[in-house]
Amino acid sequence: MAIIVMGQVEDAHTQHMFQQLKRCRDEVYHFQSHDFPSKCQLSFDFVDNKHSISLACGTQISLDDIEAVYWRNFSGVSDESTRENVGSLDSLAAQDSMATIRTWMQLNNNTRWFNSWAAYQYHLEKPRQLARVKELGCLVPSTYIGNELQAIQAAYKAFDKAIFKPVYGGAYTEWLTAQHIDPEHALVALQKSPITVQEYIEGTNVRTFVVDGRVASVAIDSNSVDFREDDLASMRLVNTPLSIKSQAIAVTKALQLNWTAIDWRRTATGEYYFLEANPSPMFLGVEERTEVPITKWLIDAMTESKNK
Repeated sequence: MAIIVMGQVEDAHTQHMFQQLKRCRDEVYHFQSHDFPSKCQLSFDFVDNKHSISLACGTQISLDDIEAVYWRNFSGVSDESTRENVGSLDSLAAQDSMATIRTWMQLNNNTRWFNSWAAYQYHLEKPRQLARVKELGCLVPSTYIGNELQAIQAAYKAFDKAIFKPVYGGAYTEWLTAQHIDPEHALVALQKSPITVQEYIEGTNVRTFVVDGRVASVAIDSNSVDFREDDLASMRLVNTPLSIKSQAIAVTKALQLNWTAIDWRRTATGEYYFLEANPSPMFLGVEERTEVPITKWLIDAMTESKNK
């Protein structure tokens, strides 16, 4: 059985997982999504149910013979469909390619995805992710998502401290200030995109890793509103209440994840507020600083060798 590592070749986590998986399996292959269809081929035969992928290295693999896929990142397909080229051959080619690659990613066979297309959609559509987690009974910060200036101004006044961040992701969290919601600036910005406004939860950052039922949490101490910007942030392994471990596993299942890192804010009184669940979190720094064996857990899960 083969294992695929999907991600950009220069990415550190892609390289790490490829190298570590090669230590225990011979059939480990690298796949960059934007190599399809220019350098790779996908084939589906729904009469005989024979489906295969031919990788850039020249190896052809039956899709039923792929045991697991580690999804580090998805970089689209070879062509792009944009507003500028809508209706063009390039646009149609991109849509055909995306339909084909999504079919593989959602094929109902025995391949285990770390993580799946469905799980990634929850990540890309963070309002839906937040709503689903709230349905589970998890605490979430008071949140407004949209581009209605009056509603944003009302949230700013209602919250003791307010932060804002992208709906989709891709930028750091910032403090929301009066200058941000001044109509002269805000109306122009909100015509470009909606934003997420949340009440700032005083406390400690806690990141919980869940890998196929195994759970470990680290506390990240930082004075920055977004600890990812803080080079001085410290990290340590912590125990969380059993109720939070149970919530973490429930969130993982509800969002159709096989592994994840869940970000919480823990208050001084011990309440945990859910912020987001990431389907492809960075973990090499956590392993180095806390010795949580995330790589081993991932490989065990992908090769189903946890109990061997």
